[in-house]
Order: sequence, then structure tokens, then C-alpha cells
Amino acid sequence: MRRIISLWLPRWPIDRRRRAQASPCTPPDSLTESPAESPLVLTETENQTQKLYAVCPAAASIGLAPGMTLAEARAIKPDIEVRQANRESDAESLESLARWLVRYSPLVALDGPDGILLDVTGCPHLFGGERAMMDDIQRRLESAGMCARLAMAENQAAAWALAHFRPGTISRDAADTRAQLAPLPAAALRLDSASVQTLARLGLKTAGSLFDLPRPALARRFRGKPSKMVADLLTRLDMAIAGREAPISPLEALPSWQVRQAFAEPVLHTETVEIACRQLLEELTGALARAEHGLSRLGLHAFRVDGSVQQITIGTNRPSRDAGHLMRLLAEKIPLLEADFGFDLLILKAYETERLAPAQLTSSRDREDQTASEVLDRLSTRLGPGTVRRLKHRRSHLPERMQSFMPVGADASDWESLPDDLPDRPLRLLCRPEAIDVLAEVPEGAPKRFRWRRMEHRVVRAAGPERIAPEWWLCEEDRTRDYYKVEVSSGARFWLFRYGLYLVPGPGAHQAEPAREVPDWYLHGFFP
Repeated sequence: MRRIISLWLPRWPIDRRRRAQASPCTPPDSLTESPAESPLVLTETENQTQKLYAVCPAAASIGLAPGMTLAEARAIKPDIEVRQANRESDAESLESLARWLVRYSPLVALDGPDGILLDVTGCPHLFGGERAMMDDIQRRLESAGMCARLAMAENQAAAWALAHFRPGTISRDAADTRAQLAPLPAAALRLDSASVQTLARLGLKTAGSLFDLPRPALARRFRGKPSKMVADLLTRLDMAIAGREAPISPLEALPSWQVRQAFAEPVLHTETVEIACRQLLEELTGALARAEHGLSRLGLHAFRVDGSVQQITIGTNRPSRDAGHLMRLLAEKIPLLEADFGFDLLILKAYETERLAPAQLTSSRDREDQTASEVLDRLSTRLGPGTVRRLKHRRSHLPERMQSFMPVGADASDWESLPDDLPDRPLRLLCRPEAIDVLAEVPEGAPKRFRWRRMEHRVVRAAGPERIAPEWWLCEEDRTRDYYKVEVSSGARFWLFRYGLYLVPGPGAHQAEPAREVPDWYLHGFFP
């Protein structure tokens, strides 16, 4: 049976703002509201009118509520503290909190602007049972200064209803869920206000009054109402009691393997984190070895006691399960972690894995390849992703397109994939061919003299041509290239090409036509 926890934060904008304004030296457990605090309201502009977006408990106790205009609120309490709401920051902080809750289950998703869903199926026994897990979540959130309402059921709809109208409830099975939901108001089915008002006029004020009512009779009572309203009501009923499941879209992809280390007391020093990571890597690589797999992307999640998560990620050029090598990569980034009040949990996640059968390094070439791969991994980790690149062969005849750069670790072709019959190419190739001025040309051969970058060169030897046709299926280029290897009087060797052909008119051509079309010449590379 699935076990879903619905977490509702009824004062999330207020709690989030209080946490953001707190001093970095303020302990999390001192963020609870003091009775002497002045009423605080958050406002937003709607139709050129300032309306209350959220209110603190002190403001709610004197009659202020979201949706009121600021003028009405000041009429009740002239000296209230007013701050501007920030929905974007609220959403970002809620996502950060959801990522922190991954400590309880890898399946965590956002549920509206003030809610979080956790699919904890198979996880409660790791925390001492369902009630112990619920109490632990409640305690940690309250100590961090957040007001939270939780409930657990076998589906999302029931868990949401219990969290909002009967927090702290744990429904054991479908029959228990039905009994728990029956006395709750119809709004517990997560219906819109128009549907709730319509049900109230029909005398259906509780969720239980809808459970035993036949569906055709329920649809007849909504006769004349929009079909979407009826369909939404039936869907909500099915989700709450009939086992109709809604998928949970987790914040991040589920890892193939993960290991965790919890601490009895918060950890403040990076040395302790490194020791714990080394032990976790031994456990993770052991599991990978038994499954004959290696990882190519590894993530370290460090959970802080203030309800936030520090995360670092490393990648490898090829699949690996060498704990020493992986630890050297992690050690490059562990000093970047900011402990503040300390970490109480570390999780290592293998995000990308591939099959890696046991192998023995039988030659010096194998050892050199492994060493080179480890060096590339350390450079990529130290300099950042995408900074260390390698050449990748592309199937193209044009020299400037035959190879491209790709980050180390990406799916790039090996050097062995280059064609064996590749013609002689210069070691240095310009990114873009540069135009040259031909001073003495031969229609069917290399030029005798040319000028490049204001310097004149006299050709003493030439070889070619090598003709390369245009790739008409990829670009609009329609002229051929004739490449020549030339050596000039100074001893330098260049790679030139003629772009286009000399067109000589036929015997029947009109005399007014040009005698020929002069092609362009370019310099593309240099030979040693």
C-alpha cells in the first residue's frame, strides 16, 4: 500500500520572510513568534488596490485575513507592520525546503504554493515507524521556525484533506480513510468555492454525504451546471476514496544507487565530512562492484539543521567505481560546503551508471589510458564542467567541420573512429579560411605569387589539387574547393584552396559575355 505524506505550511510567506530577515547567527529554534510581536501583514497589488496576501498569527487574532484591502486592515489596526509580498522568493524557498525533505524519501514534489507531497512508501521503518517519522518531520520544521500541518494516507487527495482539516492523522487503510474523511466539510475534497456553495445549497455539506450517493443521482443534482464542475467533483471523489491515483512528479530524477550517513550531533568541520564521504564511497563502490556497474555522475547532498541542503556534483570521463579516485574528486569540492549550524545527514547519489565488468590492466597502454582519464576528471572537477574539452570526429568532408570540441565525459567518438584513408592535413588549421590576393595565377594550378596579411609570398613548389565538393544537403554552398600544398621562398608551407572554377565560354558564346569567372582564393592552414 502506498503511503503519502501531505505537508501544509499555512503561514509559509510569513515564516519564510522571518527566516530571511533573521541574522545568520540566530539559531533556527529561536525563530518562533513572540507574543509581544506587532501584527505583520504582507500585501500585493491587485487591480491597483493593495490587498493582504498573508498575515501573521498576531494579525489574524485581531480579525485581519488574506483578501482584505489594506485600507480595511488599517481601519482595524492603524499601526500594523506592512511588507510587500514576494511570490517568486516564496516559491524558490519552498522548493529548497522540498529538496531538504528528500532526507525522508527520494519522491518529493511541490503541491501548490504552500504544500509538499512525500511518497514515503517503504521508508517509515527507517525512522522508527510512521508516527515516529511524522513526529520527526514536525519537530524539525517547528525548530526551524515553520508552522507545519501533516497527515498520512494511502493517496494524495486523502492526505491533503487530513493535513488541512485534521492534521496529525495517520490513515491505516482505505476503510479508515473513508471514516476519517466522512465528517470533514466538502471543501476537504479540494473543490473550488463555486462547487462547495452548490453542494451546500443541495444540503451536501460534508464529504461523507457524497460517498454513498449514487453517481447518476449526484450528476442529476448538478443539472444545469457546467460539465467541468461535475467532472471535477467526480474525479475528486475517485481520488479520495476509490483509489484513483495521481502521479507524483519528483523534483529530481531518482538515483540508481544511494547511501546515507546520519549524525547524532551536527557536523561543523569539513574534515569530518571527508571521513564520512570516504566511508560512504566504500559502501557505494562495493554495491556497484557486486552489480558490475560503474558511475559517471555522483552527487553529494549535505543536509543542514536549518532546513537547507548543500549539494555538489562530480563527473567522470568514463564509468568508474574506484573509491580512491572518486574521493579525490569529491575532496576538490567539499571545502565549498558551508556548514553554518552544522550538517546532520549526508547522502551520496549515483545519478548516472553504466555496466562495468571487472577488468585487469594487462598492458602499459591500459594503465596510461586510465591515468589520463583520471587526470581529465580532476581537471574538469577543479576548473568546472565544460572547461576541459576533447576533439570529436564528425562525418564531414569539409576540413573545418571534420572535428569539433566536446566536454570531457560527453558521448564523443574515440580517435579510432577516424577514417584510415584520411588525406594529409596541416597540423594548424585556421578557424575560418582567410582570403588572399593572388598576384600571379595559373588557371589550372596553384598561384605563382600571392599576398596574405600584407605580406607577399612567391611559390617555389606546389602539389595538388585535392578537390572537395560542397555539402549541398547541409548548406547553400555550391562551389567546389581545390586545395594545394605550396612552399614559398621563405620556406613556409601553406594550405591554399581555390573557391570555384574558371568558367571558359564555349565557341558559340556571345562576344559581350565575360571571358571567364575569376574564383576566390583562401589560406586555410599551415604545414610544419
